[in-house]
Amino acid sequence: MAIMWFMMPGPPPITVDDPGEGGTRITLNDRPANFFPGKGDGPRPAILMLGGSEGGLRESQNETARRFADLGFSVLYVGYYRTTEETKSFHMVPLETFDAAMEWLLGRDDIDPSRIAMMGTSKGGEGALLYASRNPAISAVVANVPANAVWQGFDWEEFDRSKFESSWSVGGEPVPYLPYVELEWYEWFGLDGVGEMYSLSLDQLPDHPEAAIRVEDIDGPILMLCGEQDSLWPSCRMSRAAQERARAAGKSEVEVIAYEDAGHMMFGKPLDPSDENYENLARMGGTPEGNNEARKQSFPAIAAFLQTALAEGD
Repeated sequence: MAIMWFMMPGPPPITVDDPGEGGTRITLNDRPANFFPGKGDGPRPAILMLGGSEGGLRESQNETARRFADLGFSVLYVGYYRTTEETKSFHMVPLETFDAAMEWLLGRDDIDPSRIAMMGTSKGGEGALLYASRNPAISAVVANVPANAVWQGFDWEEFDRSKFESSWSVGGEPVPYLPYVELEWYEWFGLDGVGEMYSLSLDQLPDHPEAAIRVEDIDGPILMLCGEQDSLWPSCRMSRAAQERARAAGKSEVEVIAYEDAGHMMFGKPLDPSDENYENLARMGGTPEGNNEARKQSFPAIAAFLQTALAEGD
């Protein structure tokens, strides 16, 4: 039976925004990226930053990158998928794009090679944890509303998900992944159907242990942030599972910050209550107020974490 995701929100437009003020466009293999040099003298700490399943390069993420650059972090924001029609599916996305990003950063005299963090949101959080578990050059990880496992791939416009293998690939081969559990058609009404599908699928992770991300192999501290009311996928459940796995393996530098009244939209630029998009903050769980408050608190929490994790001389 086809996996029917027709109750999901419509596909986001393929968007590749220019970096704008203070930024530079570069190309990594065949993928675009925006680079924002950090303020300050001497080689800077860097952040390899990933967006989520909206894909592309977006001004909202550029704004986040500029905020970190103002604090002294150079930021490379990578358009790793959905930048063209040919890359619109979240299917077999090559981790080699991140290899190219790291090579580019490590080749710059204005970047301190010992102080490079990776930060991602949602599917980007999944990617950040996965890639950092495979590359010891990543000194710290921030994962917002992340996954603790590699998930099966998808396409926003394809109802039948059974044709997709892993979200990620290495050398053209799929990274071991957790497949989706199929729902009955009536279970798909509303976004909660998607959340239920992810929760039921996550229950099957013990049957697919190879899909679990080996967070214990990450060579540096980890910060995960989530919304307890996340209705897209159970980000807090997955964050805590990743934390428990790491601690069971003897890795103690793993922190989870959970926001009680927030959902999947807990990270990003805070909005004024008069903003026309304010109520939309709750469309993936939580309340507008809860998500907005999480946005106000999460950025300084991440900045403080990175300033400690990437402190010079550490």
